[in-house]
Amino acid sequence: MSRRNSSILLLLFVILVVEIIIIAPKEVGVPPESAKTTLNPKVPAGSGEVIQGVQSVGATAQGKEWELWADKAHRAKPDQDLSIERVKVKFYASSGVVYTVTGNAGKVFPTASGINDVTVTGNVITRSSNGHVFKTETMFYDSKKKKLSSPSHVEMTSPPDKNGGEMVLTGGNMFADLGTNEIEINKDVRAKKKIKDGKIAQINSNRAVFNGRNKMANFFGDVVLDLDTMRVTGPEAKFAYDPKMESLESVLVAGGVRVTDTDKFATSKTVSVNFKDDKVIFNGAPRVVQNGDELMGDEIVLIDGGRKIQVSNARAQLDPSSLEGKSITTGDFGGSSEENPGASRAEKKN
Repeated sequence: MSRRNSSILLLLFVILVVEIIIIAPKEVGVPPESAKTTLNPKVPAGSGEVIQGVQSVGATAQGKEWELWADKAHRAKPDQDLSIERVKVKFYASSGVVYTVTGNAGKVFPTASGINDVTVTGNVITRSSNGHVFKTETMFYDSKKKKLSSPSHVEMTSPPDKNGGEMVLTGGNMFADLGTNEIEINKDVRAKKKIKDGKIAQINSNRAVFNGRNKMANFFGDVVLDLDTMRVTGPEAKFAYDPKMESLESVLVAGGVRVTDTDKFATSKTVSVNFKDDKVIFNGAPRVVQNGDELMGDEIVLIDGGRKIQVSNARAQLDPSSLEGKSITTGDFGGSSEENPGASRAEKKN
C-alpha cells in the first residue's frame, strides 16, 4: 500500500473517531454511558440534558423524604425545573407510613432548603400504606410544609373491613400532612359505605378527615347520614370501629342532631347509630315525636329499625286522640311499662 493511501485511511479513521465521540452525543443530547445513571436534581445538568431511567432521592440528615423513579427526565438549562415522564414517587411520612404516587408526568423544583418540591400530573394515583387509594389529576409535594395536596376533584376508596364494606368517596380537593398522617378532603364530600347485612350508608358533608395509619373517618360541616328510610343531620360525625379496627360498629353524630324517618322525628345533642346491635341511641335532652305523641327522657333508644323504643326516666306528652282504647299508667308511652332498678324506663312496641 502506498504512503498516500495509508495517509488517506488514517485521516478517515480519525474523522470517524471524532464523529463517534463528539458529534453523535450532541445530536442525542445524552452521553451514551449516562443513559441509565442515577440523577440527583440538585446537581446542575448540561444544557438540554435528557436522561433515561431516572432514580432520585430527596433526603436530609434525618433520613429520606422521598424517592423518585421516572422513565425519562429533561432539563433545558442548569438550575431549572426538571421535567419527568411516567413517574413513581414514594413519600416517607411519620410512624413508618408511606404514600406512593404514580402519574404520567411531573416536575422536580429546586428549593433553597436543598430538598426539592415535586409535582406529579396526569392520571395520578396515590396509595397510603394502610390501603387508602386516591385518584386525582395532580399531586404536589411541599417540602417545607411536608404536605401532599391536590387542588381539584378527588376520588377515594378505603380498604374494605371484614364485612367487605369499602368506603367510596368524592370531594373537591385533598391535603395529606406527612407529619400527622391526617388526610383531609374538602368541598361537597359524598361517601358511600356498605355496612352489616348489605345495607348502604350514605354520608354527605363539607369536610372529611382520614388517617394514613388506621381506619379513622370523621366528617364535619352540614353532615347528612342516610340509612334506609332514616336521615340523621348534624355538625359532625365520627365512624367508630371495633378494637381491632376490623369492622365498622357505629357512627356518632354530635353537636345538635335531628333524625327523621317515615313515621317519626327526633332531636338530641348526640345520636349513635349502632350497626352491630341495630340500635339508634339518643343522648342529651332527647325528644322523639311519633303519631302526635311526644316522648322525652334521659336516653332514648330505637331498636330493630325503630319498631321498639326504650326510654330511661321517660316523660311523655300524648295526643288525646291516641288514648282511645288504651290503658295508660305512669311511665307508659302508648304501651306497657317496664321498671329497671334505679331508673324509670318506658317501652313502646309499634
